[in-house]
Amino acid sequence: MAPILLQLGPVTLYSYGVMMAVAFGASTWAAVSSARRLPAGVRVLTPDMVVDGACAALFGGILGGRLFYVFLHLEEFRAEPLEAVAIWHGGLVWYGGFLGGLAGGWFYARGKRLPFLRVLDQMCPSIALGHAFGRLGCFLNGCCYGAPSDAWCAVRFPALPEPVLPTQLFEAFGLVILFGVLRWGLSRGWLTKPGLAFGIYCVAYAALRFGLEFLRGDQTRFWIGLTLQQLISFGVLAVGLLLTARSRR
Repeated sequence: MAPILLQLGPVTLYSYGVMMAVAFGASTWAAVSSARRLPAGVRVLTPDMVVDGACAALFGGILGGRLFYVFLHLEEFRAEPLEAVAIWHGGLVWYGGFLGGLAGGWFYARGKRLPFLRVLDQMCPSIALGHAFGRLGCFLNGCCYGAPSDAWCAVRFPALPEPVLPTQLFEAFGLVILFGVLRWGLSRGWLTKPGLAFGIYCVAYAALRFGLEFLRGDQTRFWIGLTLQQLISFGVLAVGLLLTARSRR
């Protein structure tokens, strides 16, 4: 755990903010690289358009992720309302950022008159890669940690009384694998079936997140023993299955 990477007088460099920047850079680079390799008749976004669309999605993602986090922790922010904008301290909810990013991407695609579903298909491998780097930021920041454990892989955070499971690293590992599978799929013609790649992404991530929630130590049970993120995962899974089935028809 290293929430602060560097501190020089009034200047503080937070690891969470650095990893957010790395996540954006790595995911955008991967998307640009993919756009250059894809045949012109198959790709929807050119390399230049990828950068513009990624910026729109980034803005929407940060806004959505922060709003969702503040909503879930209203009591904490009532005492210090200015902390609501201090995203460098951590505090972004992935599903909120996911919806916000989709909204930002939709506005961009609409402005360029692009088929939104095919845009998502082309960009979803990079979404997974950027998310993986974001989870590394969570690990360095000490948030999104797992349940107490004495397993060989357990880690100790200074702010916690006992070792916990590094669920941030588990999720990052799963997302890197998902990135590889999706990137491989795009090279095998998945873009010719609108909704297939994004549908597989939704199914795979929803399953990954649902399972990891059982290992989390910072979540509260929302309903019938499930967390809010697990309930949202059901909806994402359903959307993914529908898109996959639709693409095969």
